[in-house]
Amino acid sequence: MKIQDVFDGAIYLSDVVQKTYAHKLTMTVGDDFSVYSDLVAQYRPTQPLGRPFDPTHTVLTGANAIWIVGRNAEGAVVHTQAMRMIDLCDQSLAQYLAHRYVDFPPPGVTIDAAASWFRAGPGAEQITGRSVYHGEMWLADDPAYRGSGLIDALARFAFLTAALHWQPDFLFGFIVRSIARRGLAEREGYMHSDPYCLSWAVAEKGAPIDCNMVWMALRDMCHIMHVPLVDRLSA
Repeated sequence: MKIQDVFDGAIYLSDVVQKTYAHKLTMTVGDDFSVYSDLVAQYRPTQPLGRPFDPTHTVLTGANAIWIVGRNAEGAVVHTQAMRMIDLCDQSLAQYLAHRYVDFPPPGVTIDAAASWFRAGPGAEQITGRSVYHGEMWLADDPAYRGSGLIDALARFAFLTAALHWQPDFLFGFIVRSIARRGLAEREGYMHSDPYCLSWAVAEKGAPIDCNMVWMALRDMCHIMHVPLVDRLSA
C-alpha cells in the first residue's frame, strides 16, 4: 500500500465507524478466539462457530487472526465476522485448497467429505502470498439492520481493518451461490468471483451446498476504500 492509501484508509475506517454508530452499533475488534467462541455461543446459537475460527481446531493468534463484533445499544451482539491470515508462500490458493478445502466447511451441518469437491477457478490459480480468509459474516435478523445498506458498511469495516492490519496480497471468502446470485458479494464490495468452485454434500439433505469463491487483491481493496460509502449505500 502507498502511504497515502494507509492515511486514507484510517480516515475512511473512522467514517465507517460513524456510519455504524448511526445504526446504534458499537464495533469491537479482538484476537482472543476463546472469547469470540463464547460470544457466538451466547448470541448466535443458530449459526455455530465455523471451523476456520474454532480455537480447538486451529492455531489462532493475534498475528494471524482477528474477529469483529457489533453490539446494539443494550450490549447484545448483533453482528459478527472474522478474518485469518494464511501465508501461501510459493504455492497458489488453488494448490492450497486442493488439499485443505475441507478445513473450511459450512457450520452446523454434517459434511460428506468424500462426496464434496473443490474445483479451482482462475482467481484461485493466481492468488498467492499473504492471503486473508474472510468468514463468519452474520447480521441479526432484525429490520433495524437488514435491508438498510448496513452490510455494505460492515464489510467495508472488515476490508479496511485487514488492509491496515496486515496489508495482505489477497483476501478471499466463500458465499453460497443462491445468496451470491442475489447480489451479496457486490454489496459487500468483492470485485471478483470464481463461480461454482466448491460443493458440499450434506448428510442431512439431498441438495448440496454450492459456493462461489469471492476475492480481491490488495489493489482492489485500495480501490474500494476510495469509493465513497455514501454512494454505495444510496445506489
